[in-house]
Amino acid sequence: MKVFTQLVSVCMLSAAAAFVPTTPTLAPSTALNSLSEAPSGHIELFPEEFNNSERIEGGSTVRTYSIPPWATRIQYKFSSGGRPMRGEANLWLGPLRKTHTLKFDTENGRELPIQGTLKFKKGPPTLKVSTSSDPNCPLDFSMYVPDPDRAKQLEGITEGIHHSSSPPEKQHIQGSGVDGKNGMWVYWHIPAEVKSIQVVGWSVDTGKKSFKCDLELLKGPNNRMQTLFLQCGGGSQPYHAVYQTPGPGWTLRVRNKKFVEDGKVELTVLPYEYETNQGYNSDNGNQGGYGNNFQSPQSFGGNNGSYGSAWDSWDSRM
Repeated sequence: MKVFTQLVSVCMLSAAAAFVPTTPTLAPSTALNSLSEAPSGHIELFPEEFNNSERIEGGSTVRTYSIPPWATRIQYKFSSGGRPMRGEANLWLGPLRKTHTLKFDTENGRELPIQGTLKFKKGPPTLKVSTSSDPNCPLDFSMYVPDPDRAKQLEGITEGIHHSSSPPEKQHIQGSGVDGKNGMWVYWHIPAEVKSIQVVGWSVDTGKKSFKCDLELLKGPNNRMQTLFLQCGGGSQPYHAVYQTPGPGWTLRVRNKKFVEDGKVELTVLPYEYETNQGYNSDNGNQGGYGNNFQSPQSFGGNNGSYGSAWDSWDSRM
């Protein structure tokens, strides 16, 4: 009888445990190592000509830029004289096919410029840049078309970053429902000595489809200093961008806006520049350095940089 009573108690406890609510977990959270040594490698991403800019007035002003038919990549930069910066960039292949969209809203375009390298298929394509309806938010725009040899170098740099990185630098980001809401959030916490970060987005290992993401650069707990919407078709990947994170307290927060069935993407986040007052090279915005404490560094063609495990720890919480 005692054995029977014990068995009944065990069964009742098991059944009750099935109805205990589980604690929901957060998306992966990543923290970068505090580097204590000077960077050993440098990667030249943007040329000096990149600093030549054209002012585009606010008030829904539109500019279009024709790209040579031999080109496979462009590099662009958005900045301002210190005002808020709001606008949009679209890459068109022909009159109907839009393969890239970047929408941005930045508190200060001088402190937080946007730099990127965009890949595309031979078209020739056209880049359309437009400002917001607010006439008080002009922006400065620069575009550089690398020659075929330089484009091959940039391809090696971007693809090398993706293939040589692993969690926690590179994270899988799952899609959301059909309404584009409640997608997976992923966080990268940026240490104080990292002046800027580089982000590579590519779905080559997760279905080879287009991706759509919301990116937010937060200062402090929830102060959004820069918000971006990024969409890249399959032919516009991998996408490589640099965002500024001067000073302490920065977090990059990313949310996938595509469907669960076809929207999974991988984003890689690595340091690009370091604060000079911490003993690191800033390279005037044209080079990035990586410290000697990167684990298992690996060099790849087209650059002198080394990449490895730059991140300290991450929480696998959903």
